[in-house]
Amino acid sequence: MTRLSRRIFVLSGRAAAGAAVTPWQGARAAVPYSFKLGVASGDPASDSVVLWTRLAPSPLNADGQGGMANADVTVEWQVSTTDRFSSLVASGSVVARYADAHSVHVVAGGLAADSDYHYRFRAQGQISPVGRTRTAPAPGTFGRDLVMAFASCAHYEAGYYTAYRRMAEENPGLILHLGDYIYEGGVNTSAVRQHVGAEIVSLADYRRRYALYARSTCACSATAHPATS
Repeated sequence: MTRLSRRIFVLSGRAAAGAAVTPWQGARAAVPYSFKLGVASGDPASDSVVLWTRLAPSPLNADGQGGMANADVTVEWQVSTTDRFSSLVASGSVVARYADAHSVHVVAGGLAADSDYHYRFRAQGQISPVGRTRTAPAPGTFGRDLVMAFASCAHYEAGYYTAYRRMAEENPGLILHLGDYIYEGGVNTSAVRQHVGAEIVSLADYRRRYALYARSTCACSATAHPATS
């Protein structure tokens, strides 16, 4: 599997295998839940994977900022071999910046090749959904069997994304989206459901439209994202 460049990603701190676990209790902050766009992972290498989330309590706000205040926010992350996070293999923190609409990309390293992991984030006293991810096989090896799923041309106005629910149920190891993850047009009043806002042209428009599609994908799959690329 080809290793892609990671220069565009924000590298956060890494914890050695067997590091002590910092317990995370339930959400206690008196602010709206910020992980409404879920979590995702991708660009798997044999020893690392990229983790993503975006803080957005109101993902469809017209300004593209997702309802967040004009301030940077520290986001913690953890990777474990179990969904209970009884022991950690990697952890750290990263700053979600207002200028980036509070999205973060973390390279979680020090992982074993061809292995399954769970991951999560915490910010402002709130904990994200738990995601599942998988690293690539070691170079020169075949690795385990891999179930792959493909998607393309996912027009929000043309259907209800029920295929994503079925895709999640089949528990794939990798999902590849081949193009047209979003559509840029305005509202089609004769469609089965409608875009939010007019045809997208600005950065705020694009952030809002991506949020619409991501939120709908999360809702239809009813699970945290598997490893994606």
